[in-house]
Amino acid sequence: MSVLADTLVAKGVGQAPLVEQLSRNYSFKAATPNEGHHLAAALLAEGAIASVVTLNFDLALTNAIGSLGVGDAVGIVDGPGDLKDQKVINLYYLHRNANAADPETWILRTEALKTEWKGSWEGIVAAKVLATPVVVFAGLGSPADVLIESIQLIQKAIPNANKVFQVDPSDQDKSEFSKALALNADAFIKAKWGDFMAALAQRVVVEHTTQLKTAADALVKRDALAAEDITGLLRRLEEIGLVQLGGLRASWLLHNKPYYRDDAVGRELIADLLLAAGMLARITGSTPVLYADGIVEFRRGDRTVASHLFVSGRGSRSRIAIESELSARHRRLRGRPTPPSGAVVAGARNNVNAVTTPVDVILGNDSDSIVTGQSTLQIFHVESLRGDPNQCLQVAP
Repeated sequence: MSVLADTLVAKGVGQAPLVEQLSRNYSFKAATPNEGHHLAAALLAEGAIASVVTLNFDLALTNAIGSLGVGDAVGIVDGPGDLKDQKVINLYYLHRNANAADPETWILRTEALKTEWKGSWEGIVAAKVLATPVVVFAGLGSPADVLIESIQLIQKAIPNANKVFQVDPSDQDKSEFSKALALNADAFIKAKWGDFMAALAQRVVVEHTTQLKTAADALVKRDALAAEDITGLLRRLEEIGLVQLGGLRASWLLHNKPYYRDDAVGRELIADLLLAAGMLARITGSTPVLYADGIVEFRRGDRTVASHLFVSGRGSRSRIAIESELSARHRRLRGRPTPPSGAVVAGARNNVNAVTTPVDVILGNDSDSIVTGQSTLQIFHVESLRGDPNQCLQVAP
């Protein structure tokens, strides 16, 4: 690619025709994110990754950040003109990308790759990012001078300042990048991009479930609650993975975006709902199985006896506001194999005089359709269930 760009520039044409052909034949702007991209976006949102520097021209990572709705936490820097948009956590397109107004700014030519970056923004960004305690190079089979020289300068100026790893699906002795960095064998991880990101994300999930267990134990002690067995529920969270865990948090906390990153407040609210699910399972003699869409199914043997949405009003939403949101979600979930028939609600702002508006002003709340089934959800409030455990038998009869 560099040779072709060099040839076009030498002929006085410029590299614009090459960029235009690439853009025409590849969906750079509408690039579909793969699992690794989604996991990278989630890890950035969680702060598990401080920054990502990509040499790709497509916008798959940007699209992944957008699809999870975590752009408020991650700064996206398409080029030097966007440095003002940096945040604590950032995605840098070091060689520009499909959003570049001028195709000549794409870093394609040999001289641009080898020398022209020196003293420019590429070197500054690389030095900033590569000065972090742990640096991972993934998917870089051939040397990239700006990255190699920057990391070498940092290691020379501050010996043992960081640990450097390379992830690549091929053998280390076949990697020119690994040779240029003079990496030891224990710093080379033979893995595909998606597999490595999944393993990294799983480590974060385990940390999150451990913190949830700690939050649940603290709630039990502080509020004098029964010490429910939530081991199976926590294991289920580990099984669904990081992106789905963030989706479940978003659903349970009535978040307006697809992904909700872990934080202390949300952690306590999620732990409260897990304890509620554990209580219901204990009293009704059932097994709870949770899903990323916010549904908890209660099973006895191989039979699902109940399916409920779980949500928290976070102590600020009124019961009417929560029920309105639940009604909208219920409509979206009717095509599910086991659509929810009820909802378990915690953290609703006490609104004892609230009256739920009927879905159908003629038929009221008892309308059933032979096509879509029951039109309303029966709502159970966690506070009431804890106050009168016999009510739990209505949740999973």
